[in-house]
Amino acid sequence: MTGCLDVQPGDPVDRLGLGVVALKYQALGFAVLGLEPLAKRPSKLVEHGVLWADTDPAAVHWLWSRQPKAGIGLATGAASGVIVIDLDRHGGAQDGVRTWQDFLAQNGLSVPPGPWVQTPSGGEHHYYRLPPGADLPGRRDILDGVDVKASGGYVGAPPSMVLVTYDDPRKPGRVKIPYVMHGCLCSIPPAPGWMLTWALSAPTAGSSGEHSATSESGALPDLESHYAGGLPVGLRNIVLMQLACQLFARYGSHDPHGQAREAIGRVLAATDQSGFGGAEQERTIASAQAFIARREQEDAEAAASVPPWWERPGVAWHR
Repeated sequence: MTGCLDVQPGDPVDRLGLGVVALKYQALGFAVLGLEPLAKRPSKLVEHGVLWADTDPAAVHWLWSRQPKAGIGLATGAASGVIVIDLDRHGGAQDGVRTWQDFLAQNGLSVPPGPWVQTPSGGEHHYYRLPPGADLPGRRDILDGVDVKASGGYVGAPPSMVLVTYDDPRKPGRVKIPYVMHGCLCSIPPAPGWMLTWALSAPTAGSSGEHSATSESGALPDLESHYAGGLPVGLRNIVLMQLACQLFARYGSHDPHGQAREAIGRVLAATDQSGFGGAEQERTIASAQAFIARREQEDAEAAASVPPWWERPGVAWHR
């Protein structure tokens, strides 16, 4: 481990195990969830997986005091304020690292240096900070071997380990391999503007489709500035997605009184429409509305299943 994640004398390792490091991730602003020991999947103690990722230390104390060998997962997207470019490597058949390097070079693009994690399979996770209040859809197979981990996603984090199967004709078997940190997650650089637009609008390279878009339901955007100037050219898709998600989250996905649609219509009326057709606008709005409907359903299911230990006097748990 490095820097802000180092275990210090006096940390309750004997009681919390890897939970000691999970608390340090929370202190850096990450929403944390437990993973099954030596695996990538969420812990069986957390019924709704990443939906229960939390920044409250009480969640870490509860889970890791019961499962100290649980791995650490970090929620991506608005939950932690980051996106992660996930570069997969699988036995030479797929090399997301090379694909990513070629993509950047061929398009004359650059990314700021920052912390990254080597995964147990030899891949890489590169972290970038989202703008305040922003969120993005997660995208799977946006390039061959390249995923964008954002809304609704999570990644394994050091010092968690995964049991990996290796093929050796002489002695096949499995070995424990850790996630390895390079740099420190206390110094994540901001995502470049081109990355945000690309993550939202680029076609999917693979066949597995894409994850849903998302936004948290926090404060409404500055509608007056949007009414006056419309959506910024070059970021119209991503800002429209954010705006629509926030409005439908505020007024409800069914928008019974048409308040969300009215506000969106006023913003679009002030927007430069060149190269930004009505069909494209409607697809973006419909995608945001459908996502919020799914989030409402998921939240209702998660809230209904919160076990008694998760309810504490004076604490409001938002799932």
